[in-house]
Amino acid sequence: MSKTIITVDDASTIRKMVTFTLQPTGHRIIEAEDGAQAFDLLQKESADLVLSDINMPNMNGIELTRQLRT
Repeated sequence: MSKTIITVDDASTIRKMVTFTLQPTGHRIIEAEDGAQAFDLLQKESADLVLSDINMPNMNGIELTRQLRT
């Protein structure tokens, strides 16, 4: 069974690299530009793993983690 992974980074090259690396293993990859966008996406669907940058505009990775834990 494939897992859903969300990669959160303001650098599109990093998001694409993660997708390129993990998608061939059968995982479903969702991308978000920042923590705010990731949080919105994760309100609509669940993910098995969140890979997040820390320094991002709008909502950083630490705040995203705090919001997801509540």
